[in-house]
Amino acid sequence: MASSHTQPGPQLTPSGRAPRGSACLNCRRRKLRCDGGRPICTQCIRTHREADCEYTDGTNLSLTQILEENIATLEARIYELEHPELVSPPVILYNPVESPMSTPTGPPGAASSSIGIQSAAPLNISAPIPTQLSGAQVPLLYNEPGVQPAPEIMPMVIEFFLLHSSQVGFFLHKPRFVHLIRQQDPQSRNSRVSSALVNAVYLWGVRFSGDAGLLQHEQSFLSRAVQALSDDLANVQAHNVTFLIQAEVLLATYFLAQGRFLEGRYHCSAAVALALSCKLNRIRSANSPALRAEWVHTTSFDIPAPADAVEEGERINAFWMVYVLHKSWSVGLGSPSQINDENGAQIDTPWPLDVEQYEQDGLSGNFRSSRTMQMFLNNTAPYGAVHGTSTVALRVQAVALFDRATHLASIWSPTMSNIERFWTDVVAFDTVVNQFISSLLPLEAAGDADTTRYLLLTHTFAWASLIQIYSPFRGMEGLSQAQDLTAARAVVVALDKVNLFDFVQIDPIFSILWTAVCRVLIGELWRMHLLSYSGLLLEWLAYAHAGAARLRDLHTSERQLNAALQQVLTAMIAFSEKSILMANQVEKVRQEMTAIGLQ
Repeated sequence: MASSHTQPGPQLTPSGRAPRGSACLNCRRRKLRCDGGRPICTQCIRTHREADCEYTDGTNLSLTQILEENIATLEARIYELEHPELVSPPVILYNPVESPMSTPTGPPGAASSSIGIQSAAPLNISAPIPTQLSGAQVPLLYNEPGVQPAPEIMPMVIEFFLLHSSQVGFFLHKPRFVHLIRQQDPQSRNSRVSSALVNAVYLWGVRFSGDAGLLQHEQSFLSRAVQALSDDLANVQAHNVTFLIQAEVLLATYFLAQGRFLEGRYHCSAAVALALSCKLNRIRSANSPALRAEWVHTTSFDIPAPADAVEEGERINAFWMVYVLHKSWSVGLGSPSQINDENGAQIDTPWPLDVEQYEQDGLSGNFRSSRTMQMFLNNTAPYGAVHGTSTVALRVQAVALFDRATHLASIWSPTMSNIERFWTDVVAFDTVVNQFISSLLPLEAAGDADTTRYLLLTHTFAWASLIQIYSPFRGMEGLSQAQDLTAARAVVVALDKVNLFDFVQIDPIFSILWTAVCRVLIGELWRMHLLSYSGLLLEWLAYAHAGAARLRDLHTSERQLNAALQQVLTAMIAFSEKSILMANQVEKVRQEMTAIGLQ
């Protein structure tokens, strides 16, 4: 039976083992006798672990090796931060697509509107990373200002969190989570829910409350969440891995919202490592023989089968929330992506449902999925196929378009060898984006504030993908003009359809997206300024009456653009008190406006 699945491996030793160094990673880890069969050895077939059968003697790295390299890189960075006297100066972040120095012909930052953290001066990121994937013990890095709030206060803190949890990446089933976290006995509660997750929830809860008395405990909960996560990662198998991923997502979002990018990126990378190590990207995969059963043990953490459809749904949504967090901020911070749908890490997991939907019906027992993201981006599957229309799924798809646009813009060069293929890809991508946008529910049709926030973010991501891909080509002959400006105006129109006062909290990624919109508008205002006072226009005014009408039109357009810019800036200011990152981006936009005489 095994011979039908495997090919002869290396010549075996007399004991039946493969030669030293040629056994698969799974057999090495489990100390089993491996025959080196390719592509899957006999031991892995016999124990139903086909998905774990990987070899390290080929030209391509295995998924396990990739994850180990990522961990090694993170640990090396930790060492640098703990021993600054032995390493080079701290990390400096610039806009990934342009120099931080402004050009003589335009205002600082207005030359390109591509999305990314930008600063007129280098941004010094040197804060310590608070934990390690290896789970090694580290001291608390934050001062605790006081003791924990009284126990009777904590249910209120949880309520504050649940009101706005969807804005910070919470993907668990709320009723079940509330039942677990509200257990009175701490030992009973901590045996079911990771202590790191409990404290991360408290951290965001006091943050959302805005109450001065509760906010004094913010650093205390941060310290406890970070320390608990370090302890929990030291023994992953003793915990619900989905809860650990949720804790990493909440902490990553917290640090990013505070502008602490190094720590945010670290916790985001840790969430990615956990999700891929558990193969949450292969749930219900049609491409792996090991997943033909309803659920089997296929991971290095050996997580048990889900107890029911809701738990399976939490795992599906965990992967996609990690995808959204990682892809969004990889673009925003100009860092490389770790989820590339290749090198053995292809995405077969089905589109997520709103987590309550898993309770109603979930996925049928024989359902299988394949190349979910690839088919969407290549437009090779009917739109919305296989439950791809939930609010969560639409957000995932919008982020995927955002990431794809960034990739296409990054590979562009006037001297590239296959330029025809590049433009074919751009046209195809434009078709997918516009098809996606036209299918979205209008903002005014959203039924409640939470749905409106989700929908606003989805619309904004989709339009931002067009800003990202077309900004580098502004003014290029033969290309439809100002498509990035059209997209920026669409974001302003979307803002005009919602009442921002209904939103107590928003996703911190808005700070990056709205800044990109402002840069498009500032760039267009600068272009009009130059045109209004150019020698060509003065000559036109001297010889043609039509020139005066054209000048009036330019001034009208300037006023409209100014009003649009002020509208986006007002939205950013409204949330700057609750997000240091938003406040920082407001200051950058104001500096760029001052550079062209708008303030």
